[in-house]
Amino acid sequence: MRAQKRHLLWIVPLVVALGLGGWWSFRRTEGPRVDALRPVRQPMVQTIVTSGRVVQRRQSDLGALIAGTVAEVRVDDGDRVEADALLVRLADEDLLANLAEAEAAVSEAEARLARVQGVGRRMAEETLRQASIEAKQAEIEFQRQKALAGTGAVSELSFERARRDRDQARSRRISATLEVAAAAPEGSDVAVAAAALSRAQARLTAAQVAVEQTRIRAPLPGVVLKRHVEPGEVVQPGEPLVTFAGDGPLQVRIQPDESNLALLRIGQPALVSSEAFPDQRLDASVSRIAPSVDPVRGTVEVDLDIVDESDLRPDMTMTVEIEVGRTSSALVVPSWAIRDLGSDKPWVLVAEEGEARRRDVELGLEGDDLVEVVSGLSETDPVLSPMLPIEEGDPVRLRRSRGAGGAGAEEDG
Repeated sequence: MRAQKRHLLWIVPLVVALGLGGWWSFRRTEGPRVDALRPVRQPMVQTIVTSGRVVQRRQSDLGALIAGTVAEVRVDDGDRVEADALLVRLADEDLLANLAEAEAAVSEAEARLARVQGVGRRMAEETLRQASIEAKQAEIEFQRQKALAGTGAVSELSFERARRDRDQARSRRISATLEVAAAAPEGSDVAVAAAALSRAQARLTAAQVAVEQTRIRAPLPGVVLKRHVEPGEVVQPGEPLVTFAGDGPLQVRIQPDESNLALLRIGQPALVSSEAFPDQRLDASVSRIAPSVDPVRGTVEVDLDIVDESDLRPDMTMTVEIEVGRTSSALVVPSWAIRDLGSDKPWVLVAEEGEARRRDVELGLEGDDLVEVVSGLSETDPVLSPMLPIEEGDPVRLRRSRGAGGAGAEEDG
């Protein structure tokens, strides 16, 4: 009896161990029971959510082209002005003196040209008339002396004097003729005087431009958003003196990351809301995408037109949601179910014929929690969670398969 009891004591643990080993081997072969999810079809919209500011389409910083001292600031924040209104004036005493000198030089050159074209021409014509008369009289006297010299009635000296007087009269007539030609509308005197006037006018224009560069004016009707300087300050070229917003429609300007550039298109619809009126969502649309990317921040500048801007003000902070994609029937799974989601080769594990198998997928629209699978999955494929301790090739049995939206149905293992 004692021997039989001793046999039973070691046989029972052996049977239990063999049973446990068989159960473990069975589970090892069949795999664990796990939950899975199945892709579902539903409408889907992909959006980009970011923040931005309200800007005036014609908003700009106005500055001077020259260095100088601020002499006068004629506007304040919020002032409405008309086009060409004087906003800021720099010190201009020296430039005004140069302008007065240039104006006097133009007046002098104009008078000189008028004299050449008027009195000068008449004087040249009168000189030519007198020279012609004298030349004619000298020629008559020369001919008379010549005839008398042939008879011996006058001396040789008188004859030579008459010849000299005739030649000098001819020379004066030729000079007078040249003077008349020079004073003619196409003559050299007129050309010289006209050139001098042109030079004086050019200097006057330069002086006027120099004075005008000390005046910062409104380029069009609008509002002064911000004055940046006070009288007495020294400013440099290009330094903003006034921030000005010309009359025109408001826009919302955003700067999303450059990774979104491929998704953005002109005309895409959007919804915008301000921090001041968070419950008021306004329709908008993408109107401009900058042709370049900010190399420092890696962002791209995008402008949106607003349908109703009545309650908006420049520089308001806005929340923007741009619709970049929409489909009425997308095959979707939760984003967390996609492995290597940010890579060029995303994939999932699916339970297929009792085994975990890799399936490469092509993705489409991306939402907050769901992602569209364009190819690689069907609605019947059970997708395994990346949180399960299962690798490709492991045996697996499904306990439950639920849809991507959360509904589930029991599966036989």
